[in-house]
Amino acid sequence: MAERDELMEVIDKLGQPEVREALVKAVDLLANLERSGLLDLLIALTDEDVVKRIVQLVMTTGTMKLADNLPELLDKLGAIAATLAEPAEPLGITGLLESLKDPAVARGLSRLVTVLRALGGD
Repeated sequence: MAERDELMEVIDKLGQPEVREALVKAVDLLANLERSGLLDLLIALTDEDVVKRIVQLVMTTGTMKLADNLPELLDKLGAIAATLAEPAEPLGITGLLESLKDPAVARGLSRLVTVLRALGGD
């Protein structure tokens, strides 16, 4: 008897317009995923061994450091983007040398040189 009540509850829910709309969207989504070949990929991604391997690849010391520093990195990138959006006056060699007296410029240049060394080294 409980199974019949549960079945009737499901049938009642299927009669609700928002539930029918959601089901139609879900079926369309599944059909699109199947056509594109992504459905098989998504199913494969649910395999426990695949999930473990993805976690191993992603959870490295480097990615953890990146995640720890992400807020500061995003702030810096935002500041860089804002600066690049502003028109810049040409400096010339004298202006460039004068800029090196600014501690922020000196720190930034030092960091840039460190990054370039890291990129150039093997």
